[in-house]
Amino acid sequence: MANGQQTTQIAREAPFLEDYRRRLLDSVFGGVYTEEDKKAGVIPEGMKVGDKRPGLADTRAPQFQRGIRELTRGEQAGITEAQRALGIDPATGQRTGVASFEPFIQRASAGLDTAAATGALGIPSLQQAQQQFDPTTANTQAFMNQYQADVTKEALKQLDEQAAKAQSNLATQAQKAGAFGGARFGVQEAELAKNLQDIKSRRIFEDLSRNFMQAQQQAIGTSEAARARNLQAAQTFGQLGGQQAQIAQGIGNVGAQQFGLQQSGIQSLLGTGNVQRTRDQAVEDELFRFRTAEGLEPRSRVQFASDILSRTPSIQQTLTQQPFPYTNPLAAAAGMGVTALGGLGAFFNRGD
Repeated sequence: MANGQQTTQIAREAPFLEDYRRRLLDSVFGGVYTEEDKKAGVIPEGMKVGDKRPGLADTRAPQFQRGIRELTRGEQAGITEAQRALGIDPATGQRTGVASFEPFIQRASAGLDTAAATGALGIPSLQQAQQQFDPTTANTQAFMNQYQADVTKEALKQLDEQAAKAQSNLATQAQKAGAFGGARFGVQEAELAKNLQDIKSRRIFEDLSRNFMQAQQQAIGTSEAARARNLQAAQTFGQLGGQQAQIAQGIGNVGAQQFGLQQSGIQSLLGTGNVQRTRDQAVEDELFRFRTAEGLEPRSRVQFASDILSRTPSIQQTLTQQPFPYTNPLAAAAGMGVTALGGLGAFFNRGD
């Protein structure tokens, strides 16, 4: 205060910075159309000088929807083939048939059942083949020589004839010696009869024993032959059942291989289609980013200008106003100069 008068000081930025900030605020919040806008021909039809000019805050930011690529033909074909391979109708999504591998599995299962039944046929033969020869239960009599009794009878007849001749010779000798009918003759005759009986008994026993042994050997041979046949039959049924099982397994493997090949083809279709869709989606995403950036470009420019101004050092001037008639021009000029120099000094002396 000088001579009882008040002095007013006004601090403001440099005019060019104030102009930049004003234009920035106008672009955001709008302003009014001016004569300069009229001369530049930027006033829209139906608007006039003084009307409100809309800013970015008065308009809605553009909204863009990211596009999602549909399944490619390859992927659709892969899905269709996968459904058909599982017996699913692609049109309805319902299971209306059988999977491609199921007929093979059914045939393989039936083949395994047949193989098991064939193998089971050899079980009785195998059981019989395991039975050893038992002489107590064997029908040895069936193998006895039916002509052996006739042979033995003929042999006994010959022995009787030989004994009769010996008896006759013994009687003739006794008569010649005058001993016929005597004690000695009786002893010799008894000895001859005893020997004959012993020979006949031994011959009968030998014939029966030989016949029995031969019959038993034949029974054993027949039993072993039957065991061999039963074992061979069991092995044959087992081998046949094993072959049938291998065939059934082969049928199942064919079904699995066919289904595996189908799956490989399906995966190839899906993979190829996915590569195409991934590429198309990348193009779609890039277009989305470009459209979004293009739509937000005015706001990006405003943000860029705002960031620049926020980092611009403040250059302020202090204006001193004194009421007339106490205005001292020299003092005011000196004050303005000092203040301005101080602001510029602060600007140029900033470390950043």
